[in-house]
Amino acid sequence: MTAYPLIRTKWSNEHIMAALFAVLVLYLLPQWLDKPGELFGFAVLLLFGLLIDVAANMFRYHKPVCAVSAAVTTAMLELLTPGVPLWGRLLGVSFALIIGKHIWGGTGKNPFNPAAAGLFFMSILFVVEFPPFYAAVLLVPAMLFSLPFAGFRPFAAGGMILGMLAAMLTSGELSIINMLSYGVVFWGCLVITDPATVTPDPLIGLMSGLLAGFLPLYLSGTVWALALGILAVNTVSAVTADNRGKAISLARLSFKGRKPFHYSIDEVKLIDAVGEETGYNGEMPELSSDQIMSRIRENNVFGFGGAAYSVYDKIMAVMSCGSKAGHLVVNGVECDPGLIHDKWILKRFPNEILHGIDIISKIMSFESIVLAVKDGEICHVPESVKLHKVADYYPVGAEKTLIKEVLGKEIPYGAFPAEQGILVMNVQTVLAVYEAVYLNRKADTRFLTAADLRNKKVQVVRVRLGAKIHETVEAIYPGQGYVFAGGGIMQAWLAEDEEVIDKKVNFLAVGRFPAYKESQLCSKCGLCRRNCPEGLKVNDIAKLVDEGKLKETEKLHAEKCIGCGSCSYVCLAGRNLSKRTLSAREFLRQKAVRFCNVK
Repeated sequence: MTAYPLIRTKWSNEHIMAALFAVLVLYLLPQWLDKPGELFGFAVLLLFGLLIDVAANMFRYHKPVCAVSAAVTTAMLELLTPGVPLWGRLLGVSFALIIGKHIWGGTGKNPFNPAAAGLFFMSILFVVEFPPFYAAVLLVPAMLFSLPFAGFRPFAAGGMILGMLAAMLTSGELSIINMLSYGVVFWGCLVITDPATVTPDPLIGLMSGLLAGFLPLYLSGTVWALALGILAVNTVSAVTADNRGKAISLARLSFKGRKPFHYSIDEVKLIDAVGEETGYNGEMPELSSDQIMSRIRENNVFGFGGAAYSVYDKIMAVMSCGSKAGHLVVNGVECDPGLIHDKWILKRFPNEILHGIDIISKIMSFESIVLAVKDGEICHVPESVKLHKVADYYPVGAEKTLIKEVLGKEIPYGAFPAEQGILVMNVQTVLAVYEAVYLNRKADTRFLTAADLRNKKVQVVRVRLGAKIHETVEAIYPGQGYVFAGGGIMQAWLAEDEEVIDKKVNFLAVGRFPAYKESQLCSKCGLCRRNCPEGLKVNDIAKLVDEGKLKETEKLHAEKCIGCGSCSYVCLAGRNLSKRTLSAREFLRQKAVRFCNVK
């Protein structure tokens, strides 16, 4: 079954473009206060631009598509060409939207910034005033609200601003008034940051932005030169598109995922559908390493983090790897924003967890033993165990990501941590080891998170493996909507009527079906790529999948997808990119299996 996030960002391309339009209105205020009659001309121009965009989208998609991007283009041209007659601005908007945008395929497919294309066209036919702005105090709020938009292409934005400042300094014109009137922040934060037309590559973005800001202002000092500089950056970006390196963004380290509910771990109560007690205060039975391993194997202890591996096989793999410096990492991170049961287990069974760690330490020696958590106050540990508080981002709990975070070690693609002498175990797995060895109990029950997404409620539930998902959820949240199951809120699927809780189910939920609007207007913002733990070109993979070219996704290494769902969560076009990438991954893995069988 295909897993997908049950939540996604509240932002969209339409929201961002609407916010950008509001900032442009702030820039226009000084002009309108000076010449109130210009408001009527702008209203006519805006209506004209919207009609062109709506008509073009109806022709292309045969359905209405939001035209707010056309409003942004129109506002930019209104702002930058105040001396041009209305008929000339109508001509410029037509050129911008038809030639600069729709002739190439529309939003996200155009290689040139439409506003820059329209401005360049108009500057050839008309005398366009430059500098374009009144150096008024009213521009300051507009400048401040412009700054966040630099986040889409920070290197190109920084380069453009530095280039313009350098040109002013070289010509002896650097001043606050000139910075306002030339619109340094405007060009750097609102124009050259168009994600559809400007590269996310740090070096190319910085250098091209720097030249586009410096040369036009230093050599010409005209609006057509600046517009030409922007179009030159667009051309460079289009030519180097296939060779883009991994985009750098602060957004990657701050991504947490929207919290679907608020709770206090101390107030969360257990719903026990099993009835067996967990917890033992007696002495550790005198068992040899072989006897401990036998109990782990006989009681079928598996990985509770979601992989459902055999703990016996994993320990044997670490023991046979030949590494003298082994590491034990106990994963209590619980990075999925919808899960709470690992934190609850740490809070409820700290002694049992430590006993489980001690049991594993009797089997083999470790150079280091680390308990990784997000909340450093969850439990106290002995000196032999290091408590490591990790940064709160998603998916830090993924095995290889956690190893890099905790041990600073990179595990190559295709290699297994166990082969490197690193044993990673989820806290519930360690608890199961404790129960298997201390109590000789089979691992046929589990704790998981059960959530009511509509009412933002959450519970920890203990269930027996094989219990029916729908019956379990109905007993907790009767009649609340669709029933979902999976590894977490970022990796869930719609549960079938007779489906049961197996070793890979960590999460149950009721709620509305997640609405992916699947907009065709990808703006190439790059958020999917920036937030991919593997740095995959997610939007390019998704495009190939949509075109039925699954075989070609091998060149983009779609097989590396870990299925975290981050791309679907952050997509501003509301597209389920994770579903597409996972389908490519499965195709490539099946292809590899067929190849091996043939050999």
